[in-house]
Amino acid sequence: MTRSAESTTRRRRREELLSTSIDVARRLLAEGGLESVTMLAVSREIGIAGPGLYRYFPSRSDLLRATYRHVLDELVAHVRAAAARQPAGDRAAEVHALTYAMFAWCVAHPHEFDLLLGAGLRLAREDGAVAGEAGGGTFYEVAALAFPAVAAQWADGAARFDEPVSPELEAELTARRDALLAAFPDAPRAVPLGLVAAVRVAWQRTFGLLCMTVYNHVLEPDGPVRHAYITALLGDLNERNLALFGMTPSPAVLLEPVFGGSGERCGS
Repeated sequence: MTRSAESTTRRRRREELLSTSIDVARRLLAEGGLESVTMLAVSREIGIAGPGLYRYFPSRSDLLRATYRHVLDELVAHVRAAAARQPAGDRAAEVHALTYAMFAWCVAHPHEFDLLLGAGLRLAREDGAVAGEAGGGTFYEVAALAFPAVAAQWADGAARFDEPVSPELEAELTARRDALLAAFPDAPRAVPLGLVAAVRVAWQRTFGLLCMTVYNHVLEPDGPVRHAYITALLGDLNERNLALFGMTPSPAVLLEPVFGGSGERCGS
């Protein structure tokens, strides 16, 4: 075998082992939570000696970072697919569907949500942004998916954001706007900071209910999760969020049930 062929084989082997390790870590996470994802457990699953895994992941934090990126990529893809299923040009349906798809995925994957929220924040504090989020914060990539639709609303004059933002918020909102415009080069330019502030308000409302839902803080008196009540809360919240951008719920929207199918994994 030539030196070039040997190098290609080693590189392919490394890529396969990295991918397999992340797959195993993801399964351990889903089955047993964050504490079950250890270097030893992953090493045993992939059939290499414990110290050998450190050649690919220098620490457990590095393994969790790679798993974090894998999980977040899956969530983003799931939410993007939900938006793509909506009628062409129906911005209200797109924003509505994004929210429900995020809820459904997180409810169905509580341990993965815990990684994104809890471990993600801890890892970010260790040495900066996690997995290439460019300082946007956990779930930033998901929240940002609504930006093109709401920016188009402003560009068409369907929503106005004339009120000035608080001086204390200007620097952060300007940085966030710059990041959004860089991420979505086809979105309307020169959007006002008030629009970015409204996106943040909508996201904070939504994220609060999402955390309460995934962590089972909305219960019936005898214990069961209040599925119908949470779904009603989400519907009301979504209507209020849409109103921020001059939208009303679309009759043509295709929604993913928050507690349907695999969503019953919530709280498992």
